[in-house]
Amino acid sequence: MPEHTPAPTPGRAIYGFVLYLLFKTLFLLYILWAYIPTAWFEMVGLTYLPDKYFALFLPKVTLVAVTLFAFIIYPSLALSMMPDVDDRATVADNNAIVRCEYSFPDDQCCHQRVEDPFETGWYAKRHCAKHSSRHIETQRTVRIANFCDCPYEGQCLLRKDPEYLPTLRSKDPIPAVRDLNLSKVSRVLYGRCR
Repeated sequence: MPEHTPAPTPGRAIYGFVLYLLFKTLFLLYILWAYIPTAWFEMVGLTYLPDKYFALFLPKVTLVAVTLFAFIIYPSLALSMMPDVDDRATVADNNAIVRCEYSFPDDQCCHQRVEDPFETGWYAKRHCAKHSSRHIETQRTVRIANFCDCPYEGQCLLRKDPEYLPTLRSKDPIPAVRDLNLSKVSRVLYGRCR
């Protein structure tokens, strides 16, 4: 089977030239129809031509259609083909390079490429094949009821505790961003960066 190529060929040159002549002729006929009075066409015997109103209406409809396509339909198609916000493909795909995080005793790092880091979904492997046997990865088999939350300093609640939800509900809510004192936040952030 011949390879498809966008290079010019004799067949394409002939088709292109014929289409060029056809559209030039159609445009000339359109201009003549738009500007020559209807009475002249009736004298020649052409009584079945469309109304002159369409000489202005069709270009306007075409421009509106192109505008709708360019600013509404085309962006909507692009948005509909995007993955969901919580999909892992928005962050990394199969070509993502994740480096091994194994640290040697002398504080050197491995930095080998981790093969298939996201094969278990969002949870990424942190070590290459050489070091994954030395480091036991934390698995998601741990029951969530065995984790605890610390709503107040010095007080931790297991999630399976019956007082867990009422205590969390009685805790002061986290302030919204609009309620934060930005000067205090900037001082805290600037102090951490020093």
